[in-house]
Amino acid sequence: MYRIAILEKDKAYRERLILFLQEHHGESFEITVVENLDALDMEIMQCSALFFGDDVPVDDALFPEEVAVGYLTENDESSEQHINKYQSMEKIYKRMLRLCEEKNASVEETRPQELPYQAETVTEGEETYRVYQIPEDQLDRLAVKMLAGNRIQGLPQTAYHDGRLKVRITGLESLYQYFGKNAAPRGKEKLLAFFSDLITTALSLEEYMLSMDRLLLDAGEIYVNAQTAQVFIPYIPVQSDEVKNAVQCLEEIKALCSVLLEAAEASHCEESALRSAEFENAEFQVPEPQEDYGSTEEFDRLQTCAKESLELKEGTKNLKKEKIPYLVRKRTGERIAINRTLFKLGKDASYVDYCIKDNPAVSRNHADILRKTDGYYLVDKGSLNHTFVNGKKLALDEYRKLEDGCLVQLANEVFEFGLKG
Repeated sequence: MYRIAILEKDKAYRERLILFLQEHHGESFEITVVENLDALDMEIMQCSALFFGDDVPVDDALFPEEVAVGYLTENDESSEQHINKYQSMEKIYKRMLRLCEEKNASVEETRPQELPYQAETVTEGEETYRVYQIPEDQLDRLAVKMLAGNRIQGLPQTAYHDGRLKVRITGLESLYQYFGKNAAPRGKEKLLAFFSDLITTALSLEEYMLSMDRLLLDAGEIYVNAQTAQVFIPYIPVQSDEVKNAVQCLEEIKALCSVLLEAAEASHCEESALRSAEFENAEFQVPEPQEDYGSTEEFDRLQTCAKESLELKEGTKNLKKEKIPYLVRKRTGERIAINRTLFKLGKDASYVDYCIKDNPAVSRNHADILRKTDGYYLVDKGSLNHTFVNGKKLALDEYRKLEDGCLVQLANEVFEFGLKG
């Protein structure tokens, strides 16, 4: 998922665009609305992309290099950055997504790779993968089966075919990028949380007969869900007689820390330079004497700011009370946490978030559960034996809202949807 900010003064058009993106592609973008350039504070600068309307005077040089900049224009599309406002909303979405993905890929390429295997980032439809070229004679086939058949905590979805190890990174960003953007504030807590996730992942591997030596501890290859801060570390399933000792492991972690420090320092320098540029470009004026000391304009403005601040705090409180969604598989009693904005259900272990591999009636990519601002929705993805909510069949690509306690049926496989407070 990419964090984007939109500054478009045509309010009606802006609301129509955002509504479309949230309803049809909520898994791709986390959207912030910006009312004016003054609102582009350092928090907004941490977005993956910024999109501006025609009537907003913008200088690309003011923004960090890793942030994509696009323009929603009524004029001809003079470059890839310019997106005509009057084409279909779906085409606009695809152009916005492509800008984000291309910028993400270019940032990845700025770091020199010292990987033992050739790697590239590829996009297939709406999915993004990191692909590693691994010869079959080096492959640990047992490890490949374990990765494909299980959802292992801290490892991304992985599949191997014809010499290519495909790691699903849709909606994720590299740890190098993430730490560069989030080094401050609370950088210490984020770093500790990362190492906690790293240790948890390493300790869980033994249960699946996997070796922690095969974890790819490279800041450019480790990925993070920026929304949840969950870390995903690729596992490279190759055969090797080498077993790393404690000193070698510590050397790898030391190198990883050095790269994260480099990212944090680069972020700090960019932030300082931006603030310095803003200060140097500011126009200072001596205020003229004011005859009317009874104006309430400033008082009204402060009242408005205070009200908005209070509303923001109230919204934060409400966010903490958000209920956690889950499914209960009626046939087995298994409880499944829905821990993604877009949660895929089906029997293709290399593609879905929850694999129903013991029911042939379920399709490979059967259905999705999508989180929107007003709740959770189920959508059928063209399954052969259809999808139902409380016994009522869904049409192809129809979004049906899920309520606490409702029954979800994929072919003849029944689940109960719940929300835990």
